[in-house]
This record gives sequence, structure tokens and C-alpha cells, in this order.
Amino acid sequence: MDFEKWASKKAENIYEKIGNSSLKKNKNQVTTSAAKTVVILYILYVVISAIIYPAFLYYAIYKPLASDHIESYLDKTSEIILLRSSNNTEIADNIVKWELNEFIRGSDIFNHFLDPFGYRIPKSAGWYIFLNQGNCGERAIIFNDMATRTGLKYRKVVVDGFINSKYNSSSDHSWSEVLLEDGSWVIADTGFNASPLYTNKSVFCSDKNMLLGPVFVYENLTATIDCTEYYVDNTEKLKVKTVRDGKEIDNASIQITMNYKGVSKKVAGEFSRFIKFKTNESGISEMTLGVYDNVSYTLKAVDSKGIYQYEGETDVVLGNNTEEVKIEANKLRPNAATFILFMVIVLYGGLLKKLINRKKSKIKQREKL
Repeated sequence: MDFEKWASKKAENIYEKIGNSSLKKNKNQVTTSAAKTVVILYILYVVISAIIYPAFLYYAIYKPLASDHIESYLDKTSEIILLRSSNNTEIADNIVKWELNEFIRGSDIFNHFLDPFGYRIPKSAGWYIFLNQGNCGERAIIFNDMATRTGLKYRKVVVDGFINSKYNSSSDHSWSEVLLEDGSWVIADTGFNASPLYTNKSVFCSDKNMLLGPVFVYENLTATIDCTEYYVDNTEKLKVKTVRDGKEIDNASIQITMNYKGVSKKVAGEFSRFIKFKTNESGISEMTLGVYDNVSYTLKAVDSKGIYQYEGETDVVLGNNTEEVKIEANKLRPNAATFILFMVIVLYGGLLKKLINRKKSKIKQREKL
């Protein structure tokens, strides 16, 4: 909703009902003032909702009143799961079933900008169970907590972007893998209701209609192990070489966008959450990408140089044994920080100009009197 237009409309309705001649002279001023008031109130509401309310809920209610009870419940549940399981496969599967039966309902709150300000501070299983809300990331945290309590070895897996081929939609996803007695890693995913456990990872993807970008195991918010080829039947290893004026560029960021039937999704790169690719001293970045029907990739190289950056991009369709792609990063652009600073200066200048004009107007009115 455009709150400024909404506020202006409400103010106009008030003006029409009152029919005050003084309001008629200052109609534009009144509507603008009302719009600004509503926008300010909405911003305050967002700040309170995003910061104060979650903090109050956590520190005033959850920690002193609920956390000990939830911890006891989790300990007892882990004991019951261990008693009902004879091996790691059964332990992991019973954790998934428990979580699916008991917790958590999906919530859009974790998909919006309120997320980083409050609801995911801190990241703990008990907190999410208390909220009884969450998506794949929150569900994975609960699974991993229970895996620790039951002695399972697990690792975190993430894909920064995928496209659903059935619904032509895009998203990201995170889940867990569990180590079995035979040394194999299997998928345990309460976010996608993966029970029983998936031993064949490519079947998991096809069942969920996922066209995956690069898939990585991660620790401490850093991608560590590339496991794309274990999740995608057909992959290609690609070398992306970035040059400018015939010279290789090191430490350039490679951003990857997947395109499928009119849907595009960033699947790796500088602004991705976990998976980032940088060029080495030879200007090369290596990656493994999935080969799918009707899918192309847009590869963009960004070489930041202080307040500006050089960019270049190319499109590539895999499946033809493409081994190396060259990108000419020669388009000069201001970087994001420079652009934001420029916008702040423009807005500040506009506000300052408005204040000066208003002051001049008041001085002229006084001189007329």
C-alpha cells in the first residue's frame, strides 16, 4: 500500500466533510502534512514491532518464564526418541516426525524485513518452539539442536536460490544432512517435510521440483564444501575468467542468476547470504552448476574500486561441455555505497531547500503584514 497516497486521500475526505474555507486555502499543505504524519507513525510502528516487542517477548517472558520448561521438554523428548530408535537412521527420522507433528507452523514474518531486527535474535531451538513459528531455517535449527541432544553428527546445507519448475516460482532453502553408520550423509529436512529420510539426493530435488543453484555445506555463515553434484544429476564445472583491457582481474565478485521460463533467481554472488565466488590471481573463479532443460545463467563480474566499480556480464547455456567463459568487466558504475550516499545527499539537499523556501515564505508574509 502507498501510505502517502492513502493519507492524502483520507485528508481530502476530512476536508470535504468539514468544508472549512481555511482548509480550502491550505488544502495541499494539509494533505501533505497528514501524509507525512502517517508515514512517520508507520515507521515508528515498524521500529517498535521489529525491535522492542521481540526483545520484550524474549527477555521478559521467554527467558524467565518459559525457557527452563522448554529445555526440560527437549531433554525428555530426546530421551524418548533414543529409546524408540535402534540406529542413526531411526533417530534422525523420529526427530523429523516429532518436529513435523509438534512444531512449527510456517510464518511469513521470517521472510520480511522484520526478521533481522528481532525475531531471529537469538537463534535457538527453544525460542522458536516458544514462538511456534518458523520456516526452513528455523526448523533446521530445531532439528540440529535435537540431533546434538541425541548424539547425531550433522552438517548444515544451504542453497541461496532455486526455481520451482512446477509453479515457476523462486526461493532459497536450508536443511541438514545426517551421518549414518555406513559413513553416508542423508537428507533430514523438516522444512520440506522430508520423512522418511532421502538417501538419494537428486530424487529429493526432483520430488520437490527444485532447479538448484550451487549447493554448499556451511559453517559460521561461510560456505565450505561444494556438494552441488550430489544433488543434481547433470552438472558442469565452469571456469569464469574476468578481464579488463586484456588483463586478468583478481578478487572480482561473480554473481550468478538462474533463468527459467521467464523466472529469474540470484543463486550466488556478492549479495547472496552464504555462497560467494571470487576470482583468483589469474582472474578465474571455478564453480559447479546444474544443467537443466530451458535454463540459462547470467554471469556478472563486479570489480570494486573504492567509490566505483567495473562490471561486465554474459549469458551462458550449459550442456555443451562449456569449460570456460570470459567476462569483460569494463563498464564503469558507482558502487552501491556510493549510490546510497548520493541519494542521501540529494534527499538532504531537497529537504534543506524546502526548509529554506518555507522560511523565505514566512519572511515575505511578515513583510506584507
